[in-house]
Amino acid sequence: MENKIITENHASWTKKRETSFEGLVQKFENGEDAIYGLIANDKNIIFTPKIEITQKDIDEIPGLKELRASIEEVEKQCKVATGKKKAALRKQIIEMRQDQYVLRSSYRPTVYCLNATRSFTNISLDEKISLNEDGSFNIEGTFSLLNPEHVMAVLLNYSKLKEDNWDAFKSDAYYMLFDFEDLVDRTLQEKYPMLYDLVIYKIDGKTNKEIQLLLYQKYGIKHSFEYLSSLWRKKIPKLISEQAKKEWLIWHYSFEVKGKWKKCSRCGQIKPAHNLFFSKNNTSKDGFYSICKECRSEKNKEKNKIILMKGSKK
Repeated sequence: MENKIITENHASWTKKRETSFEGLVQKFENGEDAIYGLIANDKNIIFTPKIEITQKDIDEIPGLKELRASIEEVEKQCKVATGKKKAALRKQIIEMRQDQYVLRSSYRPTVYCLNATRSFTNISLDEKISLNEDGSFNIEGTFSLLNPEHVMAVLLNYSKLKEDNWDAFKSDAYYMLFDFEDLVDRTLQEKYPMLYDLVIYKIDGKTNKEIQLLLYQKYGIKHSFEYLSSLWRKKIPKLISEQAKKEWLIWHYSFEVKGKWKKCSRCGQIKPAHNLFFSKNNTSKDGFYSICKECRSEKNKEKNKIILMKGSKK
């Protein structure tokens, strides 16, 4: 078994201990407010967003690519070295790894966030959206409802955001919240009524235990606390951001570019020929199934019902 050049314990005391503000927010049901409750007695705590060196950093920051190549070369030497030489090389690797973060910070300083919701009012929410050749979305900007992580952040902090921006008529955040509310209604109210109720209950500040009981009384289904949290943090933001992408794509194909459209052979609706609306099928001429995703989903539900009915008769 090959030993690691730098063990986990070694790395833990050679790197600066950091606390990701965004990461902590995601771990609390009450979002940011829960964090401020933790630090109420210590105003000197500074949240440092965790820094990651991306491929974009490597490509754009002068000297970073060469430094990382040098680190790899020293790591190779360390693998075959022994004794004091190996220890010296390990120390050199640690110093070089620290240097790459210093280099990255000097070229692209990290933005420190002390209060996300209070500063949100003053942030410009301009975004630039385009499609890559494979049909995937390229989103540039500080914030976008097409990004499920951003949607989750709004959900977690909705009450506080609404309170801080209720009269900020000149801010982007004020109008974003109106768009967000309409988007939630269009996404969940008709197709996913239980998830819509879950959002309302969460925003009203109800606990998972209270929500569990309310949903059971209304829908006859008892979900675990873990599943409710998963719906709140993962499925619901994903559905909302996906709806935002669909609406943007329809607008983009209608007004910005001459996009390809496709008629569903089952419901007869004409929709963008994109994998948000049609599942991919490499055997078809246009690369998509003839039936749209919604119809395929309904078809599968009907098939499952028939299988269950047949099974109950036996």
